[in-house]
Amino acid sequence: MILELELKYPYSFEKTTHRLRFFEKSSYIYREGVFTRTLMGKRGPLIISISRHPAKPALCVKVEGETDPGEVEHLSERLRRMFSTEVDLTPFYRQMREDSRMGEVVRQREGMHIVLDPSVYECLVKTIIGQQLNISFAATLLKRFIQLAGEKVEFAGEILSVFPSPEQVARLAYEDLQQLQFNRRKAEYIIDISRQVADGKLDLECMYDQSDQEVAETLLPIRGVGRWTVECVMLFGLGRPDLLPAADIGLRNAVRKVYDLAEQPIEDKVRELGEPWSPFRSYATFYLWDTLSATSS
Repeated sequence: MILELELKYPYSFEKTTHRLRFFEKSSYIYREGVFTRTLMGKRGPLIISISRHPAKPALCVKVEGETDPGEVEHLSERLRRMFSTEVDLTPFYRQMREDSRMGEVVRQREGMHIVLDPSVYECLVKTIIGQQLNISFAATLLKRFIQLAGEKVEFAGEILSVFPSPEQVARLAYEDLQQLQFNRRKAEYIIDISRQVADGKLDLECMYDQSDQEVAETLLPIRGVGRWTVECVMLFGLGRPDLLPAADIGLRNAVRKVYDLAEQPIEDKVRELGEPWSPFRSYATFYLWDTLSATSS
């Protein structure tokens, strides 16, 4: 099955997928302009291959696997949300042209959209795994986690793992993750949250329709979830446009670099500098993060 996702607004496939190619290797395989990952469909694992349409402004998505007859439209909506194809950044670009510091940062990245995780659960688990770890080791733990708990599917001679469901993770013991080099607390956080979701005590998918405040009120009381985690989930899981994770060390380093500050700014200073970026602080944050990674490709 082939799906076409129309691109109505300025959209750079290369800039948008740059992060997938270099920092999401546990989720996506890259081959000659095509990004492939697995998703769990209603009838089992699906293999999704995304590329730029050769003849028109659209993404071309090849879907392999058994789909439910009524699943196609839902899958299209899910992919449009994941790849932010309906996000119009024109007002953001217009606003940032007036900013002497951010203007050039944004101009160099015009067309770069945020690729979201396919579910809130996947985003939450990935964010918890990455807490207080460098990108490389977090990616290693994530890959081990997916291989341990997820289903397997064959693609082009390779065996791919599907991101595990809450039910699959709920069946694990804490020691199973500790054997993968997870510390005890993080193993407890991930498995306990998965058990809450599997038991119906925590509904993450309803958060697409909730306000930022409602999402925060649900997540913050959960053991292992702090403000940074909530902000990352709202940014990379829900696609909320106006988040500013000002305590994030990477963002503070980027702000120091772009604003030519003598030392790393404190959280309050980042919030002060970021006030003019509203209501697009999520994208300003994302573009600033990219200034740190642009030379590492």
